[in-house]
Amino acid sequence: MRKDKVIISGKNIIIVLLVVAIVIVSIFLIEKSTRLSNVQKTPAPVEVPEQTMSVTLFFAGRDASGLLSETREIAVREGIEEQVKGVIRALAQGPEDDKMISALPQGTDVIEVFWVEESQTVYVDFNRVFISGHPGGGVSEYYTISMILRTISSNFPQIRKLQFLVDGYPVETIAGHYDTTGPLDLLNWR
Repeated sequence: MRKDKVIISGKNIIIVLLVVAIVIVSIFLIEKSTRLSNVQKTPAPVEVPEQTMSVTLFFAGRDASGLLSETREIAVREGIEEQVKGVIRALAQGPEDDKMISALPQGTDVIEVFWVEESQTVYVDFNRVFISGHPGGGVSEYYTISMILRTISSNFPQIRKLQFLVDGYPVETIAGHYDTTGPLDLLNWR
């Protein structure tokens, strides 16, 4: 009979050890859960608030009679580079008035804008669609260049010159008719 008592005592010890293990694990899990709920969450990154800017955009007249203007409120961030980028992206979206058309190829986007204050020159880096999607022709190229230059000069009096870039490099021409290898003078453009 003594042997039975030892076996029963062994079973009791195993049960007691299991209960103690369950209690320890439970305490550990409860403590971990409490610590996780008390940990402050990392705050979400703060976005730079956009401002609005009233701009004058120039588009080609549907009847090719010249450039027509449209005033619009656009969202922009601080800094001349971001503002120029916002204005050109608004041009790329096209006019709201059906008497006007955009001479920018659909899908044109601004990759980056660089401002050099000393030379009063802005460098506008477009995606490849600016050239590859252009319909060609001297009139279309003239309107593409003119709407950009006129829009920039009307909204940014501190800018005197604009250099067209595509994928980071100057381009000889947009569609083969006008030389764009160097910065164009906004005030003296045809």
